Amino acid sequence: MNSPKATSSRGISGFPWLIALVVYTISWGWSLIRPNTLYWDDWDAIYNQPKNYLNEFFSRTGLPPWRVLIDQELLGIGYWTIRWLTFAMFFVAGVFLFEILKKIPFISLSQNQSIVLLFLILPVNHARISLSMFGYTTSHFLFFLAWMVLVKRSSWTALFIASFCFIWSFMTHSFLIFSVLPTLHFVYLCREQLSLEKPNTKTLAQVGVLLASPILYYVVRKMYWQPDAEYLWYHTIYPRAVIVSAVYFLPFIFLVVGIVVRVRHGRQIPPNTLMITSGCLAFGAGVFPYIASGNLDSRMIFFFWELGWTSRHQLLMPLGASAIGVSLVCLISKNKSRLILRLVSVVMISLNVYWGIGSYVDSVKKDKIVELVSRELMSDESPRFVVTDETTHLNVRADGYRTYEFAGLFHKAGKIPAPAIQDDCRDESNLTEVIFKSDKGLLEAFFSQDLGLSLEIQLCEST
Repeated sequence: MNSPKATSSRGISGFPWLIALVVYTISWGWSLIRPNTLYWDDWDAIYNQPKNYLNEFFSRTGLPPWRVLIDQELLGIGYWTIRWLTFAMFFVAGVFLFEILKKIPFISLSQNQSIVLLFLILPVNHARISLSMFGYTTSHFLFFLAWMVLVKRSSWTALFIASFCFIWSFMTHSFLIFSVLPTLHFVYLCREQLSLEKPNTKTLAQVGVLLASPILYYVVRKMYWQPDAEYLWYHTIYPRAVIVSAVYFLPFIFLVVGIVVRVRHGRQIPPNTLMITSGCLAFGAGVFPYIASGNLDSRMIFFFWELGWTSRHQLLMPLGASAIGVSLVCLISKNKSRLILRLVSVVMISLNVYWGIGSYVDSVKKDKIVELVSRELMSDESPRFVVTDETTHLNVRADGYRTYEFAGLFHKAGKIPAPAIQDDCRDESNLTEVIFKSDKGLLEAFFSQDLGLSLEIQLCEST
């Protein structure tokens, strides 16, 4: 395989796409039924504003001017468009990945199929159902589209199309780090032209364009859309966190050292070793930007049950996790690998369905909270409330609501202006404490469509 043009492909054939779509729909179709609108639920603060307001808001956070080009047009058509496009775009990204993996010779067709299926149903990034996360979805879609175009064609036209899509996808800044993967893939495909005594000038120039794309984005961003001071923390890389996040590259480094030793001794490298090495690199690159920036902590938080909306920082995990998972299963038993992968898939689908039920109930709960507040708190004109939620088991992945989420719900209920919300009394008294309770479990609430949600009001007692 000397160049992206060297390996022919037969389109998207070779994959049971209908079965994959059914499995994917079972896993993620719940997001089309009754999704959460915004994870902070402050509808009027963003989505009931003019188009230019949305662009100004994201510009203040340090995101590029094209961040809302698609969102604002879709919102004008209807909020349902984002729900359906999110569902479709994550699936189509799996189609792109299938074509990408066909350009890697040490991954067999059956392994490719398994990786793509796990990539589609891995129970992470449940935050994708939020309308405010559509920028992540767009970046994810464009990035894998660009990667596919890059490795399937070696022309300058294909390269510039890929670079354009890459730069657009960088509006989710974690893709700046993740772009190392398609760049290395392209270099691998063109390795013979680059290893010649006089490397091919065209290939060198193309690699230069790829390397320049994230640098160009970063430089232009520094010049034209720096974040306001209050959002600087979101874009800051912390040295100690970088050291911690580098730990996730250690498996890749150890495997590379082992490969180098084997090559020097003239021994062949098993395809499975190459696949798990690539998977470790992809996983490390996927978690690095989020841990290094402090958005995920170092205590394996991405395995926590109560991950909630923080699961949006798992956007880049599925590729590496899927490759590692398939590699390990093949190492355990080649004969039983299909059975093991089916069992793993069943577990993942079950988790997605269970968390999907939680998402649906969470959405119903928010409507019930608005209803309760509008009925029982409208006479209370306090500018501040203490909210105690004893019903977190009815939330998405059992995660608690933030104070600004409750403020948004109170605002939606008619409390204008939105009151300030505290989660405890903080040695203060005479504040109204609102306690939400329920006598229903998650599954009972889902099947009965009765959350048993109630509201208690009392004067705050200092703690």
